[in-house]
Amino acid sequence: MSAGATPPGTLAILVVYYLSSDDDLTILDLHLDRIERHTSVPFRVYAAAHRVTPAVRARLADRAWLHVCEIEPTELRGSREHAFYLDALMARARADGVDRIATFDVDSFPIDDAWLEVMGTAAGSAGVAAILRVENGDTVLPHPSGLLVHAEFLDRYAPSFSPDSDRTPEFRRFLHSTGQAGDTGLGFAYALWSHQVEWGRLVRSNAVNVHPIIAGIYADSVFHLAGAARGSIFRRDLAGSRAYRLSAPLERLPIRGSLGRVKNRAVAAVRSPADREIGDRNRVVFQQARAALLADSDAFVAYLRGDERTRFESVDWSAREDDE
Repeated sequence: MSAGATPPGTLAILVVYYLSSDDDLTILDLHLDRIERHTSVPFRVYAAAHRVTPAVRARLADRAWLHVCEIEPTELRGSREHAFYLDALMARARADGVDRIATFDVDSFPIDDAWLEVMGTAAGSAGVAAILRVENGDTVLPHPSGLLVHAEFLDRYAPSFSPDSDRTPEFRRFLHSTGQAGDTGLGFAYALWSHQVEWGRLVRSNAVNVHPIIAGIYADSVFHLAGAARGSIFRRDLAGSRAYRLSAPLERLPIRGSLGRVKNRAVAAVRSPADREIGDRNRVVFQQARAALLADSDAFVAYLRGDERTRFESVDWSAREDDE
């Protein structure tokens, strides 16, 4: 590696940075500061930063412990792009001989000094622990907004972050039996399921929820703002949308060619108003949560943990859903 050898025992942290605007530089700074503040072991961030501004690249270059890896860019987008770069970063870290790998999103970060110990304990002998976003419909997917994996698991099973099906009967059986939707980390989920590996699931631990998905705390150790990188419509929203339910049978019709394009336009026409409504509603909450986080991140996290001394209850949280 051009940036120099990685010392033995170093924790590798993989992050794919998506920030097309400098408006979120403050989120980036918070993410980087909290990784440094709460990680007590030697670590190195392996970063992919292909679609970022010069200002973002400059911020990343300021951190001696962060190395932007040169990776041939992909035209993939969404979860496929995210997985492509995470797989490439994982290969770089493994080539450097690291024995533990963690991953975060650009808007997730540790909030407790013991985060690595918490995840390591959860990983157990399986060597895998990760956020499980039950609230977003995930059933078996280790989410990369907070994941820890040991080299032994990687060497034994060679998992991928790819969300794509391999189209084998066994993979179809996995999807059918688990009900898991495609997302970054699906390849990990398949490896865990197919080899019957029990992994450490870090679930949402908020005492206060300002939104079902946005501003989540997991195992009281990792915070994930959610929505800063890849949009404001979540899988949970789609599952609860009448427009999506009514148009689902049409979407599943195996029609190709010109009629298939007509079908796709019809589905989009039915869903477009719902997309706008959901997106607008979630963006309001996201901006409120973002502002609260940046105003006083420690106080906002304390509020989400249930600390009544914090004052964020005065915010008019739109679309708020408390724990049931």
